[in-house]
Amino acid sequence: MVKKNIKRFSIMIVTLFFMGLAGLFYGLIEINDNYVKDKNELAILKKDLKETRTSIELKDLKLTNYDFMEYKINAFSTRYPVYSNILDSVYTKSLEYKFKPELVLSIIQVESNFNPKAISYRGAYGLMQINLAVWEDELRIERDRVFDIGYNIDLGLQVLKIYYDESKGDLKRAIHLYNNGYKYNNLKYVKQIDSTLMSFTPFHAGQKTIASPN
Repeated sequence: MVKKNIKRFSIMIVTLFFMGLAGLFYGLIEINDNYVKDKNELAILKKDLKETRTSIELKDLKLTNYDFMEYKINAFSTRYPVYSNILDSVYTKSLEYKFKPELVLSIIQVESNFNPKAISYRGAYGLMQINLAVWEDELRIERDRVFDIGYNIDLGLQVLKIYYDESKGDLKRAIHLYNNGYKYNNLKYVKQIDSTLMSFTPFHAGQKTIASPN
């Protein structure tokens, strides 16, 4: 009887030992799986952190560039307030009429060399040389505002748009008419505009605009 009890006890001990060993083995497997999982998650977090840091550095650089550009713009506006006003008006008005700003700047340079008070012997006034004899009634021009920068540019773009529509989208023809009307035939004018246009940095915007006589 005693021998049977010892045998049963031995079997129970051995069974418990192997059960414990099996539990320990599965525990080690689980610990290893968790370790690999945590290690992979940590690697992903490190990668995300590195990308975030890179993104932050790039944004900081952009902000620095913006700050520098704002500084340059403010300095430029202080040193050249009239030209800065012209640029602001050209940018706003040209997009309103769907012409690219650099095209409008090139017309202004050829027409008046950026002189808001320019007057031609033909009776054309201001930056875009608005001919009052031709356009005063049709555009209901206010004579006392003809030298105002924004107003004069707006008038010029109205005229250019009229000629552009009459020319059915032929920009070369529209620019030729802008300078010559239907009476004169200055063939060099479009070439002057085209040549001057090349000196301006190309403008990029999402809005579709009319750019060049080419």
